[in-house]
Amino acid sequence: MSFNNCVSVCVLLIVTSVLKLCSGEHIIQTFTGKIGAGNFTYYRLTREGDLSIVLDTVEGDPDIYVSQTNMNPDYNDYDLKSATCGQDIVEIPKSFKRPIGVGIYGHIYFPSSDYRLSVVLDYADSDSSDQGYQRNYSDSEEDNILWTIFVNILKILFDILV
Repeated sequence: MSFNNCVSVCVLLIVTSVLKLCSGEHIIQTFTGKIGAGNFTYYRLTREGDLSIVLDTVEGDPDIYVSQTNMNPDYNDYDLKSATCGQDIVEIPKSFKRPIGVGIYGHIYFPSSDYRLSVVLDYADSDSSDQGYQRNYSDSEEDNILWTIFVNILKILFDILV
């Protein structure tokens, strides 16, 4: 790998990290699990606000089913689902009634499926001030922090290139 490629990769990683810090999302909880073929594992979600449920496949093919009326959703009774190979994401609007039932299904083509399930709160669009995720600094302070990070990244790049 050439020097310029290394610099490009470093810049990309730094910029991605900064953007992730500014995205307005917060991982509330993460679970790991293993599910047998043709079986369901259920979770109950009571958190208010705009949420995303992210199901990362470690091995196999787990799928996710979500319901605002049924605490044990399945492939016949659900409101939202994601049944892809790889990462599954379900966006839950704050208008959904709580509690929400979440079902993880192990696809029958794999003897078992390992997964990581994350619940992500989008506090940029959500009224979560009463939920304990209120920011402790003002917008101008946030801009100052972001500007400082940006200037420091530029300084690092300048030192690398010179």
